[in-house]
Amino acid sequence: MEALMEWLSEMEWQRVVPEVFGKAVGVLLGIAISWWVLFRKRLKYLDRLRRGDSDELLFQAHYLLPVDEEDGTVQLVFRNVAPRRTIDDAYDNPSARETLRQLARSTTLNAPIVPTEGRVGFEILNDAASILTGWLATSSMPRKVWLFCMTCEDRHVVRKECIRCFLFQEDELLRFADWRWCRDHVRVERPWHWLRVVTLHRIACYHRDEQIALPVVPDRSIPLVDDQRQHRRIMRLALGVCDSEVATSEPCRVDWGDKEPILIRRGVLMSSQTPSSPRKGESEV
Repeated sequence: MEALMEWLSEMEWQRVVPEVFGKAVGVLLGIAISWWVLFRKRLKYLDRLRRGDSDELLFQAHYLLPVDEEDGTVQLVFRNVAPRRTIDDAYDNPSARETLRQLARSTTLNAPIVPTEGRVGFEILNDAASILTGWLATSSMPRKVWLFCMTCEDRHVVRKECIRCFLFQEDELLRFADWRWCRDHVRVERPWHWLRVVTLHRIACYHRDEQIALPVVPDRSIPLVDDQRQHRRIMRLALGVCDSEVATSEPCRVDWGDKEPILIRRGVLMSSQTPSSPRKGESEV
């Protein structure tokens, strides 16, 4: 006990107390800052979840199920055909990630296809297609030719903001180019799926005009030579995808008389030539 008292009496308290107090304050301040950063990060993630903001890549196939054989009425259903990925998981190049996010933010309900251009855009599109073909490489389903494109539906109207990679049968997609047919003969699974009908109509119009603008790809036009500025944004892929889907609900008819004024206010053109360059003076249906 005497040794302890002697040791305490010999300590330079004028130096020990400030040093201990300073270190304690530093530790407490570090803990507080770390907690605040983690709390803010959690709030940010929670806010993104509430807003439906997501960096996910979804791969969805579309099907037209017959409802009435006599008048050709069909029900539109769409299903995920591959595990979802995040942009960071799908693209290891930071520049490609940021470019894709910027391109996705530039899409609208009238022009839903991600506007890829040049070598970088071609690689972004091709990488997404490679991910899908890789997942379905061992599928036991018979292979068919599917149309593939990257879309980002209007982030002001959809529930979940993410990049969706669509698959269609070409003959079914081209039917959506006729807006009157969409109005009269297409039913959906859920009332809010009417936005997908609009998206498919705009994609069908783009595909129809892309076929005219790029009828033949030159043999010398390969990624290692050309910059692919005029690459096709709708690609053909041979995939083994299930083609015998079933609906989970009764066909739902869309009240287009109520929805079309909304589309017109948002600048959506029905039965126009292209999403990006409509004809001057063209009127909506």
